[in-house]
Amino acid sequence: MYYSILVSQVDKIGKEENEEIKKYIKSFSKVLILPWAFAKEMTNDEFEKNYFNIKGERYRRYVDFLSKFGIEKQNITYANCYKETKEEIIDKINNSDVLLLPGGNPDMFFNKVVYDKEILYSIKNYKGDIIGESAGAVLHFRKYFLTIENSYKNCLEYYNGFGIIDDDFVADVHTINTEDYINRLKNIGNEMEKNIYAITDSEAIIYNRKNKKIEYNCAINLPKTTDI
Repeated sequence: MYYSILVSQVDKIGKEENEEIKKYIKSFSKVLILPWAFAKEMTNDEFEKNYFNIKGERYRRYVDFLSKFGIEKQNITYANCYKETKEEIIDKINNSDVLLLPGGNPDMFFNKVVYDKEILYSIKNYKGDIIGESAGAVLHFRKYFLTIENSYKNCLEYYNGFGIIDDDFVADVHTINTEDYINRLKNIGNEMEKNIYAITDSEAIIYNRKNKKIEYNCAINLPKTTDI
């Protein structure tokens, strides 16, 4: 419990990384997915029939990922931010063992959690494990950034996150392991005065929120420096 598992893409995680995650996610866990990182607002019908249809590809993608850890479909549920009340969603959070925060548009995700449903307190104080994919990973931090490659606006951006993790590091997702990209990340780390863990699509970080220690890391570690 109290672990955060940060990844870039659930269906591209390496075999070794999945085996490591399996040590933390138990087969009997009840998982709640908050699939709210859509690109633009939609109606409830659009959300249920197109975006997160339980027979659709997006839903199956997460079920397939969770099945690697022995979690059965009947133990996986999700919250509908258009149909369910704040109280109903909080009840689902309190009755789950694992939260899964998917990828997509982090700005939309933030607005849904903080302003529309007002459930930030429940997420920040969650006592179970939290899996963050892409947008769901960077939103873990009190402050986060998006590179040009990850931005919806085609520019380097800095945002407020959920503050689930407030430590001396921040993560980059979908890292491109080239000299130019890594050097840009080093500059960002200096500007933010944070170490950066750069997570490619196959990698993962496991962070213990209770003792504030990284228990597993295969990402690229870029300590902040004044030499750039």
